[in-house]
Amino acid sequence: MPLSCWNTGILAVACLGFTQCAPVGPAQAANPNAKPINQLVIEGNACGPAAAVNALRYGSAPYQAAARAIPGETDLARLEHVIQTQGCTWSQHVPQRQRWSDRGINAADLTDMINELTAKHAAPRVNLRVPSGTNALHESYDELARSLRRGFPPVVALRRYQGVWVMDSHFIMILQVPDSLDANATEFPIRYLDPMGARVRHSIIRTQSLKRHSQLIVIQSQTRAGIDPEAGNSQLIMDALIVTP
Repeated sequence: MPLSCWNTGILAVACLGFTQCAPVGPAQAANPNAKPINQLVIEGNACGPAAAVNALRYGSAPYQAAARAIPGETDLARLEHVIQTQGCTWSQHVPQRQRWSDRGINAADLTDMINELTAKHAAPRVNLRVPSGTNALHESYDELARSLRRGFPPVVALRRYQGVWVMDSHFIMILQVPDSLDANATEFPIRYLDPMGARVRHSIIRTQSLKRHSQLIVIQSQTRAGIDPEAGNSQLIMDALIVTP
């Protein structure tokens, strides 16, 4: 059913003694058995709002409370409410534009949306991080693992570039990353929830060094944006992270 902003159809491991031990085992979502929301219940580009609601459902108790507080008897009604209420607010980052349109939503506005949804539930705020610098792989891994362990499954923006042109974009939610990353690592695996179809997928994040910084290439992705186009050279990049610090 069409939707617009103007009308709606639709281990911690316990340690003996006095020392605190580092986490053991993969960093993963606090509520792994949550029911995911499928962006396809609504017509339009709803991957951002759907990934945000999924992060709340799969998060720790305060985030789950925020998810339960979203009005609606069905996932369609809840997603519609989020888009109409938080999505159809004027952007603080893009002048003269509402946060959400049928083209989707940007990562900065989605960050604001999540913080509004969680504000009344004592949930830690989330921040936007953009991978940059020559150590982007390790710094981004640290951000993802820390956010998972603090109860917020990160929402990640993926973009497919051909040169400087953006060909496609998509939001996913991270379910799991490894326990740790070797100092010399050049890649790490992720387990994630794709809101398109609400399916669990696996990919690899690999660093690619450029002159003054590095890019994070998404390998073996099965998302819509991750499917290689038939013509031309392009790369799927992990473009931005929404995490709790």
